[in-house]
Amino acid sequence: MQPVIILGILIFFARIVDVSLDTLRVKSIIRGKKFVVSTIAFVEIIVYTLGASQAFKYVMHPTVLLFYALGYAAGNFVGMLIDDRLSKDSVFALVVTEHDEWTLADTLRERGFAVTTAKGYGLNGAEKAQLKMVIKKRRFAELAKLIHEFDPAAYVVTMDVKDMK
Repeated sequence: MQPVIILGILIFFARIVDVSLDTLRVKSIIRGKKFVVSTIAFVEIIVYTLGASQAFKYVMHPTVLLFYALGYAAGNFVGMLIDDRLSKDSVFALVVTEHDEWTLADTLRERGFAVTTAKGYGLNGAEKAQLKMVIKKRRFAELAKLIHEFDPAAYVVTMDVKDMK
């Protein structure tokens, strides 16, 4: 194998590691995990510096540039996968529908979701039903499926929950 290909592969994996760490670091900043952020940042910058310094030496070589860019793209993907796997955090889900919220709320409660209902008013003053929940992130797909079966036009907004008491 040619040395430039070997170098490209090493740079590719270094980028996967450093960009994945970057993704996890940003998510940890949002969650307020100071020690985790500092530890990840320390490791991330070492891996980045080692990989980038080699890539920048050969930046004009198309193979190296390709591996560098592919590593960056793959690192974002891998970082998000890792975060999804590690995350046991809760999310706040807001469901907005124009249909009877009581039927949907009862269905969701039967499936173990704690639901709070409220009324809201849209842009044109139309009354909308709101269902509010704090759920485990891993249950979101189940929730989305149930909502879509009830009302395909309903929409769901989720936000990470940083603190919950």
